[in-house]
Amino acid sequence: MASESKVVEHPKKAFGWAARDTTGVLSPFNFSRRETGEKDVAFKVLYCGICHTDLHMIHNEWGNSIYPLVPG
Repeated sequence: MASESKVVEHPKKAFGWAARDTTGVLSPFNFSRRETGEKDVAFKVLYCGICHTDLHMIHNEWGNSIYPLVPG
């Protein structure tokens, strides 16, 4: 039985590079996030790395990736 992804639109606009399938190709991706709550911490990301776990997830090597997937 295939599971259906439910797209929820949040008020905060965001941008990332997403894998859309197991090829490993990343492409520009606009998405939304929830607003920062009173118990959240907000910070500006200036640089981002990618680790080997991200590579496993991009290629769905563990069988649990959900696309689009923004690694990092």
